[in-house]
Amino acid sequence: MMYSVKIQEILDDFFIDAGKDVERSVCDACAGVNVSDIEIRGFASLEKATSTDISFWTGNAKSITNANGFSVGDLSRCEAGVLLVPEGGCELLQGKTAREIFPKVRCLLPVKNPYHAMVCFLEKHGAALAAASLDCGQGGASGCLQKRTAPQIDPSAEIGPGCVVMPGAVIGARCRLEANVVIYPNVVVGEDCIFQAGAVVGSRGFGFYEHQGNRRMVPHFAGVRIGDRCSFGANTVVAAGFISPTTIGNDCHFDAMVQIGHNCILGNDIYMAAQTALGGSTVVEDGVNMAGGAKAAGHLTIGKGAVVTAKAGVTKSVPAGRTVAGFPAVEAGLWRRSMVYLRQMGKSSKKK
Repeated sequence: MMYSVKIQEILDDFFIDAGKDVERSVCDACAGVNVSDIEIRGFASLEKATSTDISFWTGNAKSITNANGFSVGDLSRCEAGVLLVPEGGCELLQGKTAREIFPKVRCLLPVKNPYHAMVCFLEKHGAALAAASLDCGQGGASGCLQKRTAPQIDPSAEIGPGCVVMPGAVIGARCRLEANVVIYPNVVVGEDCIFQAGAVVGSRGFGFYEHQGNRRMVPHFAGVRIGDRCSFGANTVVAAGFISPTTIGNDCHFDAMVQIGHNCILGNDIYMAAQTALGGSTVVEDGVNMAGGAKAAGHLTIGKGAVVTAKAGVTKSVPAGRTVAGFPAVEAGLWRRSMVYLRQMGKSSKKK
């Protein structure tokens, strides 16, 4: 059964529950659209939202879930049904009004804090929307809406002892869950994937934000999308996305105790050795290799074919093809020369 949220319900929710964040007069500023016809059936990040999705924008050209940010041109292509935008003043970016920035959005709702408003919406409707929506073939945030009260497990998949596959999860052909694996709702796994003992996919991400002097937990209902022929080592964790799925491409392989944070986007042919970790919203392009114990802070990009050496700490984006080492991670040759220089300095100081 389809689950949807009427625009009037959204207005009522914010008017009652969010301290009058939303002005009802916003209906007059929705580009001539009859807002009573708008139904929200999903949620997505700004660049992926469709006419039946709700999304948010914090008021600048840098996305919370994209380290490189969005250009004004990117913003102008947003096609969300409802977009939560900052209130207070008509000029928001480069002297433009919200309507000028987002000409294709059906309805713009000005709120005091778009991020907080989005969280409030998800806390009330996120679980139901996620459970009722699964994109046929792609597993996106919206599309072919089909109520799922049980997991979909291909008959050829092998489910080992102690495994839990929750309602709303999809397990593809010839996948193997070895033992005590947990697959959360709204996780879509492709074909020929292997999950070793204790792997967890789709759990809530480690996300918090400040609101009125308190730290609030961020809900993560967008789930995880995994391609074909991937393997996950023992006790590896893949966190669910906030408003867009955490995504892993094809032929990716993860050793034991690997952590992949919420909203991460991984390409194809990626290898991550034991105890590596990606902070939330990290983009990892095709062919990246991360050696044991390497870590990456969130909101950055590791370029195609890059290598992160053992125990390196990546704090800023890595160009394609670059090999980095150390903390903070720098070009590997520079790091080696620096280590030699430091040892020479130490020896010289000891002689004195």
